[in-house]
Amino acid sequence: MDAYLCVRLSNIRYLTGFTGSYAVLVVSPAGAFLFTDGRYTEQARAEVRGADVEVTHDPWNGAARRMRSLRARRIGFESRHLSVDSFRAVSRGRSDRFIPTPDLVATIRMRKEPWEIQAMERATAIATVSLLSALASGVRGKAERDVAADLAREMVRRGADGVSFPPIVADGPRSAMPHATPAGTAIGGDGPLVVDFGARCNGYCSDETVTVLPPRPRSSLGKAFDAVRRAQAAGISTVRPGESCRTVDARVRDSLDRSGYLKYFVHSTGHGVGLDVHERPSLSPRSRERLEEGMVVTVEPGVYLPGIGGIRLEDTVKVSGSGCERITFLPKTHTPLV
Repeated sequence: MDAYLCVRLSNIRYLTGFTGSYAVLVVSPAGAFLFTDGRYTEQARAEVRGADVEVTHDPWNGAARRMRSLRARRIGFESRHLSVDSFRAVSRGRSDRFIPTPDLVATIRMRKEPWEIQAMERATAIATVSLLSALASGVRGKAERDVAADLAREMVRRGADGVSFPPIVADGPRSAMPHATPAGTAIGGDGPLVVDFGARCNGYCSDETVTVLPPRPRSSLGKAFDAVRRAQAAGISTVRPGESCRTVDARVRDSLDRSGYLKYFVHSTGHGVGLDVHERPSLSPRSRERLEEGMVVTVEPGVYLPGIGGIRLEDTVKVSGSGCERITFLPKTHTPLV
């Protein structure tokens, strides 16, 4: 390739430090060139490193002009992240020169530098204390959406940039929906209560899920909880450099199969975490990737029983020299409602 067109904002941030919401980056042997509009004049000059900055009312036109001046004949672009309209604007009828490519920057981003992991550890600490504060104030009788809003506000109050994603707070039978949107339903206290939450610090995300059960849960919930906990432990014990991501997923599924709950596990075992809360690698049956030291991934098996409720336990771990170390640190045990 003579040039590479980078449009995914988290990739642009990773490469240049720019945190704005509108930019195009052209990378070539002649250098890197970032195009943004007048809203970000001062911000781009303050943040961008390793790239020349051009402020223009039409960044797509600026990128097209730059690639013409480079006489680029083969231009790679992030096909998963470029809309059809933007592609037409930047290619200007010369689509034959543009080569759809895998997300090359995402491949680089999979292995984290120590400072990136430190940012995620700080985000985790803020998120954890915020959740404990929310639980300590009492959640029984409160609406799911109010608890989610309180949790998000608490994370910001304690120093987070914001949330990694809108918190999931789902109680009782609604917890059987893996991505339930918090509703006005009051939390009853009979459980299970699933809380999936994360904070963002210096752009980097944390991600963790706890399931809260009542002091004396129904036997069906207790058995499901123990099955998920065993499956998660099996997955975490498999995370090590050189191991295939598919194998980690398979260990989790084997454990759930032995417990009789595999048919209630409806998503992949985990994913990478970084500037985006969902990054490569993927811990799934279809993954072709292998774990390497410095990667940060989640291990989050779940069992979802229609009409009864769901159990999901999620920890984020960093791949270390001979295994892995937890970044999240809340114990995954039966936790009574406060």
